[in-house]
Amino acid sequence: MARKNLSAAQAAAADQLLEHALPDARQASRRSVLRHALTLFNANGVEATTIDDLRKASGQSVGTIYHHFRNKEGVVAALFFVALDDQSRAIARRIEGLDDGHAVVEALIEATTQWITAQPECAHFVFLARDLVAQGPFGNDLTERLHARYNPIDEILARDAEAGRILPLPTDLIPALVLGATEFYARSWLAGRRQAAPATHAQRFATAAWRALTP
Repeated sequence: MARKNLSAAQAAAADQLLEHALPDARQASRRSVLRHALTLFNANGVEATTIDDLRKASGQSVGTIYHHFRNKEGVVAALFFVALDDQSRAIARRIEGLDDGHAVVEALIEATTQWITAQPECAHFVFLARDLVAQGPFGNDLTERLHARYNPIDEILARDAEAGRILPLPTDLIPALVLGATEFYARSWLAGRRQAAPATHAQRFATAAWRALTP
């Protein structure tokens, strides 16, 4: 379940994200389906939510839903990528112009925690649906997006490894060391098990991540 007792800004954040991603008035029905899907998926789970549930909540016909998304997997993927792409843009803005590994790690964690704090509904859904999307027909799309997000960071860290500033670690281990603590805490906060927002501890997460990478 997504975090309860959202602030007014947090409650409106998902609406604003969808309006920014789908600004055309002609996409109002698509926005409506995705907004209600976000609420239903977070509250009831993806598997338990049916197309008929989406129809009833959004006021859109089954035909309209299938026209826009083809099936429920299409709804899940469309909503997931809208949220993921917004998060990726926030990260890209923060790391733009940086060429030092330490600064990049700090910027990545700051951007990630701030986005999760500002977008708790969408963040909850990204965690909820990531494996479903990765293992489904849109898995290649997810891989391409993640490569685009992390390639600039990986290149900087690879240079730091060559220069001996960080440990020569396996590339598939680095994401866990950099974001593992942040994501673990964020999931707990979204579930209501932690009070302080993830952004509150961004510097601590960044310090721990950098220590895990360095000799």
